[in-house]
Amino acid sequence: MSAAAPIAERVRDLVPPALLGLLLTLLGLLGCNRGLWTPDEPREAEISREMALAPTMIPTLNGQRFIEKPPLYYWVVAAVYRLTGGASVLGARSVSVAAGLATLALLFYWGSTAHSRGAGMLCAFMLATSLQFLVSTHWVLIDPLLMLATSVAAWAAWELLARRDSLRMCLLFYLALVAALWIKGLIGPVLIGAGLIAYIGVDRPAHWRRLRPLLGIAVLGAAVALLALAILRQGGASALWEWAYVNHVRRLLNPAGSSGHRQPLPYYLWTLPYAVLPWLAPLIDALRPAHWRRAQVPGLRPAPDPSRYAALLSAAMLLVLSLAATKRETYLLPVLPLLFLWLGIRSYEWWQHWQLAGARRLGAVWWLQAGLLCLYTLLPPIAAWVWQGRAGALILGALLLTAVPAAALLYSSARQQRARAAFWAAGSAFAAAAALLALAPPLLDGTKNMGPFVRAVGQRLPPGQPVYATGVDETLAAEIPFYTARALVALDPVLLRAAGARTALPEWLLMQDNHDGRGLAPPPDYDLVLSRSFGPRRSLSLWRRRASAAVP
Repeated sequence: MSAAAPIAERVRDLVPPALLGLLLTLLGLLGCNRGLWTPDEPREAEISREMALAPTMIPTLNGQRFIEKPPLYYWVVAAVYRLTGGASVLGARSVSVAAGLATLALLFYWGSTAHSRGAGMLCAFMLATSLQFLVSTHWVLIDPLLMLATSVAAWAAWELLARRDSLRMCLLFYLALVAALWIKGLIGPVLIGAGLIAYIGVDRPAHWRRLRPLLGIAVLGAAVALLALAILRQGGASALWEWAYVNHVRRLLNPAGSSGHRQPLPYYLWTLPYAVLPWLAPLIDALRPAHWRRAQVPGLRPAPDPSRYAALLSAAMLLVLSLAATKRETYLLPVLPLLFLWLGIRSYEWWQHWQLAGARRLGAVWWLQAGLLCLYTLLPPIAAWVWQGRAGALILGALLLTAVPAAALLYSSARQQRARAAFWAAGSAFAAAAALLALAPPLLDGTKNMGPFVRAVGQRLPPGQPVYATGVDETLAAEIPFYTARALVALDPVLLRAAGARTALPEWLLMQDNHDGRGLAPPPDYDLVLSRSFGPRRSLSLWRRRASAAVP
C-alpha cells in the first residue's frame, strides 16, 4: 500500500458512505419548501396536472396541445400527483430531487467499482455540491430525469465495454436510451451515441461489439416509430410535424422565427465553468495534456480507464450541445455526471500523489481551489445581506455556518495539515450548498412565486368562472389553472380598444404587463382590485367592471 493510502483512507473514514448519503439526501431536500418559480416550473407542473386529470400521449397546457416534449416525464409527475392525493408543488419537485439523488447513488457506485470507494465518494460529493446540479435538481424541470436516464445508459455501456458481456446489461443500456427518447426526444440517445462513437474511435476498446449496435438500431428505431405513430393517431399530421420537425430540426438550426434559446457557438465555454463551481481547479488541472496521454506497453492493450471514458463522452456530448443553436445552462445536466466521474477520479489520484510527494508547500493548485472555496462559501450570505440591506437571523446564521469551515480550511492549509485541509474543503463546499439552498427561497420567492397572488385572484371570482386575461404567455397559462383549477381565456387586445365591443367584456379582467412597451391600459369603466409586481419584467393586476357599466 502506498504511503498516501493510509492518509486517504483516514480522511475517507471521517465521512463514511452512509453518513455521506444522509448528508447528500438532506442537501437534496433543503430548499424545496417554496412555490413554483417562473418561467419553467409553472409550465411543467401544470402540464403534469392536466396529464393526471386526462392521461394522453400529447401533453396539453391550459387545454391546448403542447408537444414540445414527449410524455414520459409528465406521466411520471402525474403518477406522483395521483399517489399523493393531487397536484402539488412538492409532488412536482420531488421528481427532480429523486432523479438527482438516484444519479448521485449511481455515480458513487460507478466510481467505487471502476476505481475505488474513495473516488466514488468524491465523484458523488463534487457533483452534489456543483452549482448547476444543485440548482437544477431543486427545480421542476425535465432535465434531471433525462440526466438520470443518460447516466444509466453511459454506465451500462461502460460495464459492457470494460467489465462483462451481459444481455441484461445490454437491454438496460437500450432501455435507458429509450427512456431518454421518451423523456426529451432524440437529444438523449444522440448525446450518448456521439460520446460512445468518440470513445470507440479514439481508444478502440476490444469489446465494442458487446454493445450490439444492430440490436440497438432496431430497438431505438422501434421506439421512435411507436412514439411517432402514437402522436399521429392522436394529433394528426400537424402534431407529428410539430414534434418531429419544429421541435427537433428547427430548434437545432433555429432559423428566424423559431422557438428556443439562441446562443453563440462557444456559449458553453463560459457556461461550463459556472456550472461546475466551486470545482474549477480540478477542471483546469484535468485539462492538462499529460492527463490525456495513455501509457503504451508494447504487445499489451491498455486497460479501460473510467476517467478517460467519462472525459471522452463528456467532450463529445459538449460538442453536440454546442453545435445546436438553442442552448441553456440546464442542457448541461446529462454531461455533468460523466464530467464529475472524470474530475472525481482525477482529483482522488492527484490527492494521493500529492501525499506521496511530501513537499512542504501545498502548491498553486491547492491554494487556487482553497481560495475559490472560501469565496464561494461566503458569497451566499454576503449577497443576501447586500440584497436585503440588513442582516437578519437567517443571514447571520448562514454567515456563521459558512465562515467556520472557510476559516478552518485556510488555517489547516497554512499549517500544512493536509488531511484536515481536505476535510474542511469538503465542509466548505457543503456549507456553501446548504447556505445557497436555505437563503434562496426567502430572498427570491417574492419575485418569482406568483402562487399567492393567483390564489387571491381565484378567491375573488365567482365559482366556476374562467379567468379572462390579456398579455397571456406560457407562464400565466400555467399559473392560473394550477393554482385555481380554472380555465384561462385569453382576450384579444383589439377587443379592449373597440368602444362598440366593451359591452361584451367580462366582469373580471386580469392583465399582465411585461414592461416591454406593449402593455395595455385597462378599459375606462374598470376599477383596480389587486395588483402585484414580480420583478422588473412582470406585473399582474386584477380589474372589476363597475356596476353602472354593466349590461342591463
